[in-house]
Amino acid sequence: MTDQYQRRKSQWRKRAGTITGMCLLFLFLCTAGCSTKETHQNGEQIAWQTTLLTDVRTGTQFSIAEMNGTPLLIQPFTITCPICMQQQAAISRLYAQEEIPFVMVGLDIDPNGNENSLHDYTRDHEYYGFYARSPPELTTALVDQFGLRVLSPAQAPLILVCPDGKARMLDPGLKSSEDLQRVLTEGCQA
Repeated sequence: MTDQYQRRKSQWRKRAGTITGMCLLFLFLCTAGCSTKETHQNGEQIAWQTTLLTDVRTGTQFSIAEMNGTPLLIQPFTITCPICMQQQAAISRLYAQEEIPFVMVGLDIDPNGNENSLHDYTRDHEYYGFYARSPPELTTALVDQFGLRVLSPAQAPLILVCPDGKARMLDPGLKSSEDLQRVLTEGCQA
């Protein structure tokens, strides 16, 4: 093995240790008072929905608010999180079935992450969706609205945004393609 490979492996282990520690802290804090409320905007746009993001694959700028008309899943994640990868694989399997239209946005919330690493991650894994770094103000706004569970990738956080702009945090835990299909089919009905 090359020295460069060993250095990268060591860097990834350090990053994984940091992320694991952060996840445990957030998990502890979340159990003390995590919000799971559904939000109603009544036609008002919420700041996190209008924040401009840049898809790392294409360089295209977009916002959550621009994607109205179809259900949207937002996954806050880190590129070193195995549970996140499992969730992204389930989302990609559902998309491949072409049975239900939806959009997926992966938000890299790792404060030590960068666009180059996220770009490499999306290239290597080829999961469905738009992938962007979450600016600190967006991450803060998501925490303000949905609670600290947004920052706990180990809980596989997913936010469902309905075509009318209503958004809610889904229950914690890994969701199968079938679970997600049910959520996307029934979750936005009045």
